[in-house]
Amino acid sequence: MPQDRDIQGRDTQGRGSSAVLTATGRSPGHAERNYCGYREVVRNSFKQWYKNNRDSWSGTTTNDRVTHFAVAAAPTDEQQPGSGPARVLDIGCGRGLQTASLAEWLEAEVTGLDLLDVWDTPEVAHGSIRFHQGDFLAFRAEGLDLLVDNGCLHHQRREDWAPWVEHGRKMLRPGGVWVVSVFLSPDGEITPHPLADGRLNWWLTEELVTELYEANGFRFTGRLEIDRHFAYEGHQLKYLTLSFVAV
Repeated sequence: MPQDRDIQGRDTQGRGSSAVLTATGRSPGHAERNYCGYREVVRNSFKQWYKNNRDSWSGTTTNDRVTHFAVAAAPTDEQQPGSGPARVLDIGCGRGLQTASLAEWLEAEVTGLDLLDVWDTPEVAHGSIRFHQGDFLAFRAEGLDLLVDNGCLHHQRREDWAPWVEHGRKMLRPGGVWVVSVFLSPDGEITPHPLADGRLNWWLTEELVTELYEANGFRFTGRLEIDRHFAYEGHQLKYLTLSFVAV
């Protein structure tokens, strides 16, 4: 059964918080079975990558640039102008390195969410961190100030893009911010590049991502292109990081 944990690994189910964090199930059905089947593909894929220490995205300079962008885009506290966000969700947190950085730099209460329990983050001196193992679409929160999706949207099935964004919008307070980083299409085409194990890698365009968020209650506020220092089939690939505010 999925559990919330703080950085020392203690069970934190039921701890009081201004952001109520729980996990719930989703209704069964044909579409749900397909979703759960693909979710298992994603989980098993990343499990092998972490097991073989192939998580090249962990602790990289490109990852740090996304984190710095998120910190700069974060909203201020409505009750205390000039102070940073109090409640943050780091979607697909992996080892939790970005989770810890967000807590330190924003002095915030940050929850790291991932399908796998692979976090190995040291204690933080500022803010607080806790981890939850589970699926984003089965996760519940209220009144969050900041969502950070550093590399999850581009692994979802196309039919789940809108529900993904709609679900996150429900967890953010008005004026809350969502920062998302995706594989930027180098040729202007929206195309899937599935791995041999079945996990999808989508190349996405800025127009597509912006339209997706604006259709689900967001307004565009900023962008950053990040060189991945990776050449593939004649393309020099990049990440696209965008910020949106909940309206």
